[in-house]
Amino acid sequence: MNPLSRRHFAGLCLGVLPALAVADDPALFARLLADPLQQQHVISGAGRATVFLQNPCADARFSIEKKFVPYKPVSFDGTGSIISGAWKQMVEEQGCGASRLLNVMVIAQGPGKLAVVPLLPGTTHADPALQQDGVKYAVAALGTVPGGREPNCTVGYVADTQFLGEDEPALPGAKGPSWKELWTLQSCTQKMVVPMRFIPDSTGTTISPGPNKAIEVVPLAH
Repeated sequence: MNPLSRRHFAGLCLGVLPALAVADDPALFARLLADPLQQQHVISGAGRATVFLQNPCADARFSIEKKFVPYKPVSFDGTGSIISGAWKQMVEEQGCGASRLLNVMVIAQGPGKLAVVPLLPGTTHADPALQQDGVKYAVAALGTVPGGREPNCTVGYVADTQFLGEDEPALPGAKGPSWKELWTLQSCTQKMVVPMRFIPDSTGTTISPGPNKAIEVVPLAH
């Protein structure tokens, strides 16, 4: 049986909000995104992503994509300093024969104070809370398939996520329609590809990994 998870919304939202809902002053927000110091914080956060730490590259090049996903509306005080808000920014990493999309969440923690937190890599549409739950249930699903968990291995992380598209019309009261993704987890000598389905309703979102027969275990090339 596939494990299920229900994550209730706690201030975060799925999808992309209308542009006017992003910030009370779009010009100030645009200036913040273009600030070189802020951009360096974003790149530094991307460099702390587990997939990058597990696959270090001294020659890696990072570039920030010119788009973002808002999680909480951004507001500024009278001096133009950010005081609240949260959003996701995407960073392209290239080097050492690899190309990845890394993601970070930027959180305003007070006047002018921003924290940058690495998120899962790839194109997942899951918000940070759903990502945390999704990892737990993807790992649990691996325990139900032959070879899904590699013995005597202490390495395990999400190497990539891929948004596949919307699934069914939105349920009554839901924030949006259900959608499907593929998550790639990696251990010492293999990767495991797990189908993931996210089903929002009026109270939260159910996460359903699998089915088991669709989970792939693939040896890593040496």
